[in-house]
Amino acid sequence: MSKIKEVISDKYFMLPWRTSIGMRNIIIHDYGSIDIEQVFSTIGNDLIELKTAFLAIKNDIENNNLKTVRLTLRKIKKSDAKHIFENYAKDEEVVKFLTWNAHITVKETKKIVDFWLEEEKDPRAIRYVITLNNFDEPIGMIDVVKFNGDIPEIGYCLSRKMWRQGYMTEACKRLLKYLFDIGFKEVTIEAIEENVGSNKVIEKCGFEYLGKEKRQLSKIKPQIVVVNRYKLLKKDFQKNSQI
Repeated sequence: MSKIKEVISDKYFMLPWRTSIGMRNIIIHDYGSIDIEQVFSTIGNDLIELKTAFLAIKNDIENNNLKTVRLTLRKIKKSDAKHIFENYAKDEEVVKFLTWNAHITVKETKKIVDFWLEEEKDPRAIRYVITLNNFDEPIGMIDVVKFNGDIPEIGYCLSRKMWRQGYMTEACKRLLKYLFDIGFKEVTIEAIEENVGSNKVIEKCGFEYLGKEKRQLSKIKPQIVVVNRYKLLKKDFQKNSQI
């Protein structure tokens, strides 16, 4: 089975069926000269989820790993759980400003890795572990945490021993390039005001500050925090980006 048909067989039937037949035909019969705008026009302007699904399927077919000078962003594997736990998931300082609590045991990490792997069946899932080139052990993660309409919002975390070396800025710019390359026009991100390091990463990536709001951090972390909101347009990223 070809890579294209293998990906389609897993994900095609999860899409809105009647309309997705057009997308399937374009991918299988015309792959190699895909025009994103043509696909979007074929699908229709009101089917945002289907457009997002097409982009994610294109990712699976075309480019599972994203490379930078120092880093590889790759898909998560079941065997990553131990290193995710040891390198950052159990660290209270790493998760201090995240929506989830530090993991107590590696069993907890294995459970969430299984959940993430199940999520990979969703054609909209875009998630990578961050590794050093030529060293396959995860040192962090970066992903699309949600979509606001057809605008992706990204999030990330990084092992504390890797802080202040520019790794997260490098990873973030690479994911941004990928998202803009496959057709998105805008990306958003948020950071708690107290999280100085994360706000600096966001600024280095060229995001525009939109404002702040007070709200509960998450369902499992009920404390009220001040959140800075940012956006980045494709045209602005292209002016300044270097990876």
